[in-house]
Amino acid sequence: MKKLIRLILTVVVVLLVVKLCTDKMGGVITLPGGLGGNDTEETGGWFGPKDKSDGKVSDKDVPKDIKDLERELGIGNEGNASTPATLPPASPTASTPLAFKGIPITGSLSSFGNELVKAGFKKSLEGPYVGDFAGYSGCKVTPVGSNPVQEVRVDFPVISDWDALEKAYDSLQASLTQKYGIEPKTSEGSNVALYNLPNGTITLDADVKDRASWHVILKYSNSYPASTTGTPGRNPIDDL
Repeated sequence: MKKLIRLILTVVVVLLVVKLCTDKMGGVITLPGGLGGNDTEETGGWFGPKDKSDGKVSDKDVPKDIKDLERELGIGNEGNASTPATLPPASPTASTPLAFKGIPITGSLSSFGNELVKAGFKKSLEGPYVGDFAGYSGCKVTPVGSNPVQEVRVDFPVISDWDALEKAYDSLQASLTQKYGIEPKTSEGSNVALYNLPNGTITLDADVKDRASWHVILKYSNSYPASTTGTPGRNPIDDL
């Protein structure tokens, strides 16, 4: 019984001491980790009482370097919320012209020809430009259309052997299919392979009318042709 009385007296003394300290300090005693004190009082543990504001931070509380960064990014109090973020450029559309060796098929004949010369082709007396293309030397490149240019035709060198002609054609078709990721449209009994792209067509064909002039033909056209005739074949992917 005496022990119980001593325990009660000890508890009462401790409570009186805590109350006295609290009154003198004018606040709630907060223990580490947010323990202790009035359960209804929001405390921040080791960081002291929580800010009772509406959650907004005034400019004076934000370091200058942070405000400078916010200004550059267009955020924060100094950012203009009504200014939309800059969007990346739109993807190419059907109106984007095809390209031949990286040269957009557009503009005047003279300007397009100048670009062909820069790419290593030479203007021939007969009209077309002559140079190396897709691993073949002596290819004839003929721009079609005045202003703007709408099509480019490539005539590969003459191949008098049928097996060699077929091999060149098949090799070009395989390279075109790999580069553009689509299968060409073909028809039975025809040697025309047509690649329909969002911004035009690429046609692979072979001229087999006269053995003395057998060769592969390749055409890049910005518009879909009414009929499908011709476009050559065996190119490295870089050229195609």
